[in-house]
Amino acid sequence: MNNKQRLQLLILLLLNYFTFALITNIPGALFPFWKADFNLDDSTIRFLGFAFFLAYGLTSLPQGILIDKVGSKTAFIYGSALMAIGSLAFAFFPSFLMGLFSLFTIGIGVTALQIVGNLLVKEVDEDPAKYSSNLTMSQVFCGIGGFSGPWLIALLKDKLGWDWSAVYFVAAFLGLALCVFAVFTFIPSNNSSAAQVKGEEVKKPSLSDYLSLARNPLMLLFAFGIFIYVGIEVGIANWISTFLVDQHKFTVTTAGIIVSLYWALQSVGRFTGGFVLKVLDTPKALIVYSSACLGLLVFACLIPSGNISSAAFIGIGFFTSIMFPSIFSLAVNSFDKSKESTVAGILCTAIIGGAVTQLLIGFIDQKLTHSLALSLIINGVISFAYIAFIGFRSLKNNSLSIENKVNSDHSKTENHLNSNLNREEALV
Repeated sequence: MNNKQRLQLLILLLLNYFTFALITNIPGALFPFWKADFNLDDSTIRFLGFAFFLAYGLTSLPQGILIDKVGSKTAFIYGSALMAIGSLAFAFFPSFLMGLFSLFTIGIGVTALQIVGNLLVKEVDEDPAKYSSNLTMSQVFCGIGGFSGPWLIALLKDKLGWDWSAVYFVAAFLGLALCVFAVFTFIPSNNSSAAQVKGEEVKKPSLSDYLSLARNPLMLLFAFGIFIYVGIEVGIANWISTFLVDQHKFTVTTAGIIVSLYWALQSVGRFTGGFVLKVLDTPKALIVYSSACLGLLVFACLIPSGNISSAAFIGIGFFTSIMFPSIFSLAVNSFDKSKESTVAGILCTAIIGGAVTQLLIGFIDQKLTHSLALSLIINGVISFAYIAFIGFRSLKNNSLSIENKVNSDHSKTENHLNSNLNREEALV
């Protein structure tokens, strides 16, 4: 690709992250409205969020395989088209059943865009060592999109007097704009750059390769990390408004703004995280940031002040910022380049954690602890401890890799010296 094509691709990717993040994070601010309009309880309303993330669980791996076949550009176009279609359906026919169908359809489209987008970030810069920091910086726009959703709802409803469904007309427009932009943008085929540089044809993975990869312990380590991370990130975001309304008597609109600021600080964290990851190893950053998240979550749930609790929840957004791109890049860089789409598909399958954990938080609250604060803390301890474990495990793997490289270099040097010595003895 030339510089102009790289710039166009970069703009497309940033618009992509903004759009699917906005659409993904709208439900967190709309749950209180849906609860009232559809006459549903706290547990039932969560199935709307479940439908969205179920699409990740059911379609990510098949779409990873499909993307290997049809290419990145086709996947980008059909993903953005599905996102627009699902948004229009919910906007025109706002009901619980249509919401289930529409959010599942949107989820399929977002899944395709996330798989393709995360891989195409590697094409913007050819240095694989910069993948983690570049992916983190690119996903700043995920935070901006997540931040924009609740503010957009407040603008449409409070300032213009429109119904909440209007936000899905805006989402549909963005999806269509993304689709048109993708049509006129050069999007490299899967794994094309490496093949072009080396003058080789990239071998497509077989079905046995997919199954073998899905059983690989290292792959499972990272996939469960994505499952855990997205689960707790979305779980906290989707329960913030309920927690603040019930525990601290916030209004629905004010609680929605706190959710918006949660995503805004995540965007700030991703921007600064791009620089942090240039000076701090990714595994160490995971350990530090997950520890900070756990401390803030406990503080937010137990502090009696609503304002301080809100600030702590917003701070969690900042420290969750680097986790997804860090785990994702560690996983992708751990396997052969020809399997990148499949690795991404498996990782995005694990995003179904966003559906499971939010339901689990509600179940533990209503059936076991009868305390939303305690339920959030239990899920937070398990989740952030596992993410820290990935950091420790990756540090160990890095140390072993360095040690093996040193031993290999030492062995090569020793063999070279022995070879020279043997030649000298032969001359004598």
